[in-house]
Amino acid sequence: MASDLLGIGTSGVLAHQKLLQTTSNNIVNVNSQGYTRERTLIYTNAIGFGTGESMSERVINQYAQGELRRDTSAFSASSMRFEQLSTVDSLLGDTSNSVGTAITAYFKGFHTANESPADLGSRNTTLTGLGSMVNRFHTLSSQFDKQSDVINDRIDDETLQVNSLLSNINEINKAIVRTQGTGEENLMLYDQRDNAIAQLSQKMDIRTVTQPNGSVLVNMSSGHSLVLDGSVAQFSVIPGDPDSRDKELQLNLGKNQAKIDNKVLGGGLGGLFSARRDLEPTKRELGQLAISLSDAMNQQNRLGMDLDNELGGDLFSLPSSEGLPFAKNTGSGEAMVNFVPGKGSEVTALDYEVSFSSATGFEVFSIGSDGKRSSIATGSTPPASFEVPGHGISIDLSGTPAAGDKILLQPTKQAAAGIEKLINRAEDLALASPLKADKNSQNLGSGIISLGTIGNTGAGSGFANNNLDPNAPQVVKVDDSGNYEVYGADGTTLIGVAPASSKGQNLMAALESPLGGPKVYADPGQSPGYEFSITGQVQANDSFTLSYNKNGFSDNANGLALAELQNKDLVRKSSSSTSGNDKMTFNEAYTGLVVGVGNKTSQANTEMLANKGKLEQSNEIFESVSGVSLDEEAGNLIRFQQAYAASAQVVSTAKTIFDTLLSSVR
Repeated sequence: MASDLLGIGTSGVLAHQKLLQTTSNNIVNVNSQGYTRERTLIYTNAIGFGTGESMSERVINQYAQGELRRDTSAFSASSMRFEQLSTVDSLLGDTSNSVGTAITAYFKGFHTANESPADLGSRNTTLTGLGSMVNRFHTLSSQFDKQSDVINDRIDDETLQVNSLLSNINEINKAIVRTQGTGEENLMLYDQRDNAIAQLSQKMDIRTVTQPNGSVLVNMSSGHSLVLDGSVAQFSVIPGDPDSRDKELQLNLGKNQAKIDNKVLGGGLGGLFSARRDLEPTKRELGQLAISLSDAMNQQNRLGMDLDNELGGDLFSLPSSEGLPFAKNTGSGEAMVNFVPGKGSEVTALDYEVSFSSATGFEVFSIGSDGKRSSIATGSTPPASFEVPGHGISIDLSGTPAAGDKILLQPTKQAAAGIEKLINRAEDLALASPLKADKNSQNLGSGIISLGTIGNTGAGSGFANNNLDPNAPQVVKVDDSGNYEVYGADGTTLIGVAPASSKGQNLMAALESPLGGPKVYADPGQSPGYEFSITGQVQANDSFTLSYNKNGFSDNANGLALAELQNKDLVRKSSSSTSGNDKMTFNEAYTGLVVGVGNKTSQANTEMLANKGKLEQSNEIFESVSGVSLDEEAGNLIRFQQAYAASAQVVSTAKTIFDTLLSSVR
């Protein structure tokens, strides 16, 4: 009992010695990672005088600490997302990778070739531009794939670090439970655990619950348990289903397994998944642009004639892609998706899913970038091949699916990497029109025949074997009433008559048989595949002829049409509807792709800066309580030193008094 003077002084010396030790420990650990300021509480003696028990504790505000962890997670997520998106943004901003620049150069080559359509040199320039554009599509698509691989590799690395941190937290929990309340208890264990939890909060958004035994439970913000009393969960990276490259996270706790929704992860891991979700639509938009451009060029080249006096062929190949079956499928159903020639402007940047209600019944859904599914077609097999209306794709089904089976289709994801040029000769560029129109030199009138659009040179048209079919419209005669009689190649086989009231405009659409009867051609753009008009004053017995444009090497009519494709709205907008403004040009599509990534990058940067400011504020609040202030500790050091010296003086005074008492009785 410290009721005597010596006991009082001794208790004071010991108490202030401990206070000095705590202050000294704070000072030397001012720069230690994860260190939390400590303080020692001294209590008065419950009985008598002097100090009683003392207790050392960490100075911490649990609310401020939790807020700091949440802000750390938010900043890490936005920072990681911005880091990945800025890489893609820089890639698209590099002119050496710009598909838009290659498209512009390609069409510029057509303008050059149109100036001298018979010149192989100018044609070769266009052919080189074609190859360069294809290579640019391939390169950019490859760069997108590499960035996806980088993100997947980072996901692997971050997952390994998360597992290590979880195991570390669990081990520290055990050490704290084992030593709490004993002489082996060490506050540094709590600092080490908090530091590990702080690092974990950089990886994902977490919540903690402190237990009475000193351990801490760690949960995901979604509620999944990560660290329990005596047990710890581990993450594993698993292939995506059905696309194995879209890696996913699985949480393993004992024998229990759960696939984690990456949208609720938060932290650096969540930022990586978010960046990957942002990048995926860009791949598909690039593929959509590649298909729309390739198909438009193919269709237009088919409507012209090359330097070999043959109808033009395809300039590009349109790739196919195999469907990806889901892991839970029980049947053997397979699917192949193809692009429908001539319908490239209907192609979207969406994925599709074929869902089977039975072995023959199916439903097709489109899948938006937000994962929302919309039913667009239903049917049954046979037939095994069908076209999806309004989407520019056809699907081939095979095998034997079972009810509940699903197959994912990704037609545009790798389309930019799949297109190839099909011509290696400059002569194969079909710059000339396959038709030429002439008036009879003996005509009395001033009428002039001019070609309109050529819509079809293939099946069902008036073209056959690189020539005009003899039964196709080739001769026009004006009768005594001013009507326009159209004959076959022999000039005597009447096909039909266009009334004088048509004034010679769009004669194929106006053609009737007999005069005043039904139309000869329901769709002249398909059959006979071309249209023409006669302008000016015509006289009875005037005649005009249409013929295959052999040796029309100086003709650039189709070359002009090919060049004009650059200015036509041929790419479907992502938000397209049934309104008239649902298409855009090739350059607008690529600009939209670049701007889209730029906007996401800018938004990620803004979010990161905002989260950074919030994190700095939270850190300041936390440090104001738990951080070491050298000024404060220096003041405490002087104060405790003085108290220690005063306590020692009390002991010295007690000794003097005791010695005086002893000497007085000698």
